[in-house]
Amino acid sequence: MQKVLASLLIVATATAALAEPSTSRSFYDRNGSFSGSSLTRGNSTSFTDRNGRFDGTAIRNSDGTTSFYDRNGHFTGSVINTTPRR
Repeated sequence: MQKVLASLLIVATATAALAEPSTSRSFYDRNGSFSGSSLTRGNSTSFTDRNGRFDGTAIRNSDGTTSFYDRNGHFTGSVINTTPRR
């Protein structure tokens, strides 16, 4: 019985992870040439350059800040939105 429950939990977790919506965006330079793309899933956005090489990640934290990491996973900085909400 425990094996069946464990299997159902694994399937449900995998299904929930796959069902998470994602948003993809392309970026172009001022000449209209493709310069890279981003993929947002949940609170994390990953960036790739024009050759499809991973460039870094931005993660929105629960405290309202956004943390930035380079392609090696090293923390490079953070920012907080100070614009008042409407």
